[in-house]
Amino acid sequence: MKPTIDFFLLGLDHPSVNAWFSGVYQSFFTALEEQGWRVTYSDAKPNRSANLLVVPLGGGQDQSSARAMQDFSGPVILYIGAALYWFRKGFLERWRDEILFTYGFDVSTFSPKAFSELNIPYYHFPFGSNPTVMRPLNLPKLYDVIFVGNAGSGFGRHKYAQALMKAAGKRKILFIGPGWERYGFPSQSIAWGDFLNIIYNLAHICVNICNDQQKLGADSRLDANNRLFDLAMAGCFQVSNAPQVVRCYFDAAEVVAVDPPDEWVSAIMYFLDHPSEMEPFRIAARKRALEEHTWQHRAKMFLEMIESHLPTWRECRPATSHWKKMIRMRDVTLPPYGLREGMAKLKRRILRKSQPLT
Repeated sequence: MKPTIDFFLLGLDHPSVNAWFSGVYQSFFTALEEQGWRVTYSDAKPNRSANLLVVPLGGGQDQSSARAMQDFSGPVILYIGAALYWFRKGFLERWRDEILFTYGFDVSTFSPKAFSELNIPYYHFPFGSNPTVMRPLNLPKLYDVIFVGNAGSGFGRHKYAQALMKAAGKRKILFIGPGWERYGFPSQSIAWGDFLNIIYNLAHICVNICNDQQKLGADSRLDANNRLFDLAMAGCFQVSNAPQVVRCYFDAAEVVAVDPPDEWVSAIMYFLDHPSEMEPFRIAARKRALEEHTWQHRAKMFLEMIESHLPTWRECRPATSHWKKMIRMRDVTLPPYGLREGMAKLKRRILRKSQPLT
């Protein structure tokens, strides 16, 4: 019988998140199944017959994930955000006995250092892409620049969009996603999949915009969105911001990455005026994506993580005391945030609302 891994929640109960990411996750699940594992997904209660459980933490999911860990009797893998934004030390200490390892997108030194202090392994695990979905298409280029993404994902995307619109002149620009109404684009979304790939292939240049939180620095937070890998896999010419992030995965001959916003726009305008220079980037970026950034590569990485910890998990796992089981009840029955954490969350929400969208 194949070993089973159950992925719990992952935010896919939210309709927009489901549209944007269910195809991405399914590509990962399929790659794991090709490696000999059975994958299940649950959004109410975990699959208790599975060998492993993956739960997300952060983003208001802590209580649901604590309940899932309580219901599950086997080893748990934590899918987390950057430790700079989510690191509940008390919570992690209470559940450490159940944790096999943690993984997330953050490639900075901050996350592994934070988790190492609790003797919990942390792995940098970036997005990948699916070459059967994201692929080059021989389509006419109907737009000069296309961006598909949520304007409200973190802070900072508007300053790039505003600079581009100011410089665009008669260039044909298309932004697709919620929050771009101020530039004349209706709020709309495209599910990840074949149609999104068609949209990407209609542009001379596809731009990528990491938000400010994703590019804070090598000692704080650096994490790449899935768009970086999908555009490369689709054979698109890409101009990204956040060179510190991009250079972790693609070199300067594969993906153009420039900051600040005015230099980013200058790069876009330069290549629109020199279209013959784009083709080598398209070819090189797709070659790198096929060699290193498919979901098949990610599945092998993930299973190597499991294989390095699972054989000794039961031997190294201390017996969970009745006292620890009792104090875990606060995570299961009380609101997911304590007073201090709740106040910090409220402060971040107020700052987000008060920040000018420039």
